[in-house]
Amino acid sequence: MFSKKKSKTGLDVLLTTYPEQGSRNVGDKLISASAVKLIRYRVKDYDPVMVFREEPLERFEETSLRTILAPGFSVNDATYPTLFRLYENIHNLPETFFPVGCSFQHLVPNKDTYDQYNYSEATLSFFRSVVERSGPMPCRDELIVKMLNRHSIPAFYCGDLALYDDDVIGSKFVPPKAIGSVVFTVQHKPKYMQQSFTMLDLIKKEFPAANLYVVHHSKINKYSKQVSDYAKSVGFIEQDLSGDVSNLDFYDEIDLHIGYRLHGHISFLRRRKPSCLLIEDSRSFGVANTQCLSVGTFDALESDGVVVDKNAPERLIKYVRGQVSNGFKDYFDVFLFIDKSYRSQVRPYFDRLACRLGWRKYSIRRLLGF
Repeated sequence: MFSKKKSKTGLDVLLTTYPEQGSRNVGDKLISASAVKLIRYRVKDYDPVMVFREEPLERFEETSLRTILAPGFSVNDATYPTLFRLYENIHNLPETFFPVGCSFQHLVPNKDTYDQYNYSEATLSFFRSVVERSGPMPCRDELIVKMLNRHSIPAFYCGDLALYDDDVIGSKFVPPKAIGSVVFTVQHKPKYMQQSFTMLDLIKKEFPAANLYVVHHSKINKYSKQVSDYAKSVGFIEQDLSGDVSNLDFYDEIDLHIGYRLHGHISFLRRRKPSCLLIEDSRSFGVANTQCLSVGTFDALESDGVVVDKNAPERLIKYVRGQVSNGFKDYFDVFLFIDKSYRSQVRPYFDRLACRLGWRKYSIRRLLGF
């Protein structure tokens, strides 16, 4: 059943949000891959069995588990057992269950969504049991933290794990001297179709000599195909980056991201590259309302969170024009914030997890300041 080799202290399981047979959303794959890299930086033998979140864990009941890690764990109502099956008897959930980068999904991207959201007592009871096992919940954005705290669930901000790469943290941001290439990531929802067409036209007009790409993060469907077909008609090149996280290496040589995909935006920030994000749902809204991560983000909807904002593309391209002229001045603070969040929350969290995993050599070196 298990192709992974057990460590000396037990098996590691990672609950992934990536649907291998579904949308093939590369953003979900990036979350899992980022978590693995953060741990392997500290625990070289970490080699988890990947389990999709909807799969029950009963088959591991007779197995010695070192960890169950859940990066991108959802904190919606009925998370358990609807989104994450875990164990039928929740009392079987071990002490070594670690949710991290906890997320929240909602179609209406405004603050009322968070302020008015309520949990059932069953969900709150589940959250309390998780906190008892692994401590306060580390969350993707500050609005989630406030929402959980309002329900007396201890939580703290750690950010989306995909923001953090130990090999990049602390490095200098070098703004592009000229924009020679731009990617546009295609939205989730068809309601933004006309807005996308406008955005594509404006990108083409603003950067007529640049290499322009229209990029899919999920399996192409009839709606995303309409967007990419239009993009190609005005001079963009189509790229399908869905599936394996290595596909995102394409961004290594691109100067600027503009689009709807949160993990397109985050992939660029992770690489110390500028990006502008059109906010289409609560996932992006929460990140955009976390301190200076608001830089380069634009509401795709009117303030009601329902009607598409026809003026958003013009506002975005005007902002980009200003940033190009001033050397992307706003983004220096973004990368400082990411580094600060890493040092204050993410590094301590994964250092403690490394201690729990038993890698003494690393933890002692960290305590000594190496």
